[in-house]
Amino acid sequence: MIKEYDIILKLVQRYDYSGALEIMNDQGLETSSAAILMDSCRYAINFDFATAKRILRLLPPELQKESEIKWLRANLKDLIAGEIEPMFSELLENIRFKIVNQEFIDFLGRVNRCREAIFKYMFVKKHINRNQFTFHVDVMQKRTILKLLRKQYKIFNNNLVFGITTYINRNMKVDYKYSEVAKILTAPKMGDLIELRNDSIVGHGFVGVGKEEIYKVYGNPYWILDDFKTCLSMLDLDIEARKYDRVNQLIAHELELLKMASAPIYHNENYNFE
Repeated sequence: MIKEYDIILKLVQRYDYSGALEIMNDQGLETSSAAILMDSCRYAINFDFATAKRILRLLPPELQKESEIKWLRANLKDLIAGEIEPMFSELLENIRFKIVNQEFIDFLGRVNRCREAIFKYMFVKKHINRNQFTFHVDVMQKRTILKLLRKQYKIFNNNLVFGITTYINRNMKVDYKYSEVAKILTAPKMGDLIELRNDSIVGHGFVGVGKEEIYKVYGNPYWILDDFKTCLSMLDLDIEARKYDRVNQLIAHELELLKMASAPIYHNENYNFE
């Protein structure tokens, strides 16, 4: 059977695709379907979606035809294009990985990124008055938004969140959903969380961050994910949860096939095995 099978599976379940793939490579299984899927995920969770999609071409033809692989390829295509809902879904998944693996400094960095992305989305959607756009359009860039806030709305502040919040308060008071989302994302506990990020090595300082610090200022880290999901739902965005758990089921299935294929073969009543 596959050596270290249980360890590989545990690493996959913790989204440590690099670690799992390293063990697969050590055993000469780097060309197996399970390893190819791990390799694709390894790039995807680092937002290199083009490489992740290209690696899927290495899967055998019969697996390429499976509906789950077609779904995964379509998802990566949307991510490459910067589609709004898939990108937010991916970002929330990335935040969840950091909680699972207790990487709380990186967690804070992702939280800050998601918060800013939601504010950008709200501003751009109202400013261009269009439902269809992607994260790749120039107007989604921080520098472009700050320039628009200065020139068109006379809001002079280099803090993106503060600037967009001011814009919402001035121009969108009647829009209950936008106001409520802004309240959630600028609540005192969220501000305290961002301060933790600012004082850490992903911000401007060297202060360490653990679960205790997160609980102290916000509560359970998963509550932060819930608040982000509430915000995105209020903005009528459909978020796909647990994408990588779905992919992990594919990997687990392929690992099980490898395990069965390498199991000893029973011959006859003499109990000879090979």
